[in-house]
Amino acid sequence: MKRYKKVIVPLGISDSDDAAISWASKVSKMANSQEVLFIHAVEVDDIPEATKEKYPWLLKPLDQTLLDRMKAKVEAIWDGNPEAKIDFKVTDSKSIVLSILEEVLKQESDLVIIGRDAFGSDVAVRLARKAPCSVMAVPTGIDRTLEKIVVANDFSEQTVTAFDVATAFAEAEGLSEIDSLHIFSVGQLTHRAAIPESELIQISLDHAMEVHKEHLNSVESKEISILPNEAHSKLVPQGIVSEARKMEADLIVTGCRGRNTVVALLLGSNAEELLKISPVPVIAVKEKGTGQKLIEALLGS
Repeated sequence: MKRYKKVIVPLGISDSDDAAISWASKVSKMANSQEVLFIHAVEVDDIPEATKEKYPWLLKPLDQTLLDRMKAKVEAIWDGNPEAKIDFKVTDSKSIVLSILEEVLKQESDLVIIGRDAFGSDVAVRLARKAPCSVMAVPTGIDRTLEKIVVANDFSEQTVTAFDVATAFAEAEGLSEIDSLHIFSVGQLTHRAAIPESELIQISLDHAMEVHKEHLNSVESKEISILPNEAHSKLVPQGIVSEARKMEADLIVTGCRGRNTVVALLLGSNAEELLKISPVPVIAVKEKGTGQKLIEALLGS
């Protein structure tokens, strides 16, 4: 697994970081990562001039104490690639997301691993929308067992990259198979159809199974077997989560929409919801460099 050589791990310096640090350790070993940057971004508001004059200490650099706390937390958990270069950085900005994105561009990062609850799930979603690389959101308290990998498959071209990442993880972990999960919905068709809903679901399932099989024939999986799974749900993200629980998934891999500048910001509502509600880590997969020119423009690079 060679794609994740440069990894960034944003930290809120709380217990919500622990699982992300642990998973970053695992990924660094699996990918033989060369560089891992732990960053704590402090969101600050504009300080009125009168306040600056009255309290000049507000303009002093961020306290070394924050760096020390970061290092202590990471050192207590980290057991990743011993050859990786580990760095720490504290930065302040009007936006936590923009601070992290600036470092992603500067470091030419391949992957961001963030504790979903360290900053609130919206930060993980906003990063996944804008980052020119893949983003992994890790729920609090989850261990790093990796025995079952599930790819959320909507039959789009973006799933090709998702399968590439999933099979790479499987190979690195010594797994022989991964699961492809397709959730279909017939919600808006039921009151238009002249047949019972149960029959309509069965027809849709039969069609999904056929299309799923054809789609997987076009996926390059190397020596890893891909097992197709289909299920009906009125809400796709909730259906993925429900089925993933039944399958005892340890990791969900989902593709992001498109590679061009505009579409890069459209993560996709299903992927966004998965990043928020999944009980296991989710990787929102992007080709490195996706939307980078737009992000550079936003940051004034």
